[in-house]
Amino acid sequence: MKSDSRIFAPYRGLGRFVRPEWAPLTVATVLAVVQTVLALAAPWPLKLAVDHAIGDQPLPPWLSSVGPLSPHAIALLAAGAGIALVTLGGVIRYAGTYLSGAASERIGAAMRSAMFEHLLRLSLRFHDRHRSGDLVSRILSDVPRVQDVLVASFQTVIPDVMSLFGMLVVLLAIDVELALAALAVIPLLAVQVMLSRKRIKAAEREVRDRHGGLAAQATEVLRHVRAVQAFAREDEENHRFRTDTAAATRAAVTALAVQARYSPFADLILAAGGGLILVLGVAKVLTGDITVGVLLVILTYLSSLYDPIRSLTRLSSVLAKAGASGERLQEVLAADEMVSDAPSALPAPPGATSLALDRVTFGYHADVPVLRDLSLDIVAGQTLCIVGPTGAGKSTLLSLLLRLYDPIGGVVKMAGRDLRQLTLRSVRSRIAVVPQDAWILDGTIADNIRFGHSTATDDEVRLAGRVALVEEFTSRFPDGYDTVVGESGSRLPGGQRRRIALARAVLRDARVLLLDEPTSGLDAESEAGVMRSLRSAAAGRTVVIVSHRLGLAAVADRVVVMQGGEVVEDGPPQHLVGAQGAFARLWATQAMPEVGLASKSRLAVQASDINAAKTEIEALRCCI
Repeated sequence: MKSDSRIFAPYRGLGRFVRPEWAPLTVATVLAVVQTVLALAAPWPLKLAVDHAIGDQPLPPWLSSVGPLSPHAIALLAAGAGIALVTLGGVIRYAGTYLSGAASERIGAAMRSAMFEHLLRLSLRFHDRHRSGDLVSRILSDVPRVQDVLVASFQTVIPDVMSLFGMLVVLLAIDVELALAALAVIPLLAVQVMLSRKRIKAAEREVRDRHGGLAAQATEVLRHVRAVQAFAREDEENHRFRTDTAAATRAAVTALAVQARYSPFADLILAAGGGLILVLGVAKVLTGDITVGVLLVILTYLSSLYDPIRSLTRLSSVLAKAGASGERLQEVLAADEMVSDAPSALPAPPGATSLALDRVTFGYHADVPVLRDLSLDIVAGQTLCIVGPTGAGKSTLLSLLLRLYDPIGGVVKMAGRDLRQLTLRSVRSRIAVVPQDAWILDGTIADNIRFGHSTATDDEVRLAGRVALVEEFTSRFPDGYDTVVGESGSRLPGGQRRRIALARAVLRDARVLLLDEPTSGLDAESEAGVMRSLRSAAAGRTVVIVSHRLGLAAVADRVVVMQGGEVVEDGPPQHLVGAQGAFARLWATQAMPEVGLASKSRLAVQASDINAAKTEIEALRCCI
């Protein structure tokens, strides 16, 4: 029992994909049973021809009532019966194969869809640990192996077991001694299956893991082929791929060797059983215990008997292969690292735009915190700029506001309520984000803008494009907004990709804007134009912007300086410049590096410069 539980352990929980296809699979199974009955009847026309047409033995009662038949008539009758059985069996086999095959495809589609849906809902913590290429390999390569095994229980196991049982019953009815001799090989086959299954499964698991790694490597390199070519790394990456491919090939050859090593043993055991039956059967014919026709029927049954045994033996190898794939699927489906709604979660209050972090601690690794006991209030309608060195936790803070991660300690709030008490959809529907690395899909410009609001009309898409100055370059393309941008926007310059991402945020019409380096990749003129165009869209909204450009910080209502996951300074930008702290040092480095921070008078000049800048571009302050 424990051995059986280990065999089927990789498929636990996958039966839910089979249940919707229970009806067609049941019909296919019934047809397989009927086909088994027809197969049991198939050898008897041979006995009729040998014993009654050739051997001149009396016809059986059910046939003698028809009248006297010549040997030729008996042969024709036997041939016709054999053809009829084969024809009927072929029709039934077609119907059963079609039903089970169609059900198998639907099961596979359901499994792939469930895998994809589950992956979309899993926390970024899960995705941070797994390579996307390997996850795609599990969907596209491991699912077919498992679906075949799930259907094989209906299409192969049940018919073969029924056929095996039926043939044994008939053999026992014909001759008990020969039937027992045929069964003598089964214990040997069982031992062979037990020895091979574990080794084949281990070998196949390594093969699947290595193929998943290859898929991940190829996906990563091809996605960044421009960087590969720019750094002249074609030879290095090709060598690395060839090396990993060779390792995967060696693993696959090892798995084949393990499987091939055991296959001849099964055939040898079955051949020995067949030889034993032949010797005993000939002896019985010579002593007159059975006729030649009966011996031929027994040998035919024996051949048919060993077919399902051989099939079930080989199925153990299939189970071992699919078991490795089943474990890889279960690792994904059993993963529960989700940022999900609490049972009592409520929609975010209408118009909620204030945010806060209360003593938040967070790290991508539990022992390496990125944010440390951080508290920060973001007032509704305020423009807040967060600055600081790389690795200070600025982008991580934005991820927590979106609830892409949950904090290890502390609380992230919207309108004074813990985000975990609000539904994810309602929280994220109130937020638009422009990430540092613009997410550009392999589609048209319109498709990418509409990603922010899937039901937006063409007019709304174009309006958002005008606001973000996308039309400045779409007007030069023959297909305009229908221009295909390529994978990750490869056919567009970085500045144009940034504007599309801004247009997507504008189209979302959210009450909170999160901008991670929003003007990265834009020249000075485009940067000023984009920020000017966002003025009307951003009015009345809460804006949180992460930037290394202190010119943007200068026009914010408030600046927060982060270092080492903590807030070290917080206040209006002109105040922070005069405070001779971290922000003043950053400002001196970027704005007036030749002056430095040698004197308070110089800082006073810089503070006055900021005030002048605020006065000059006051109209922009709410759109940043």
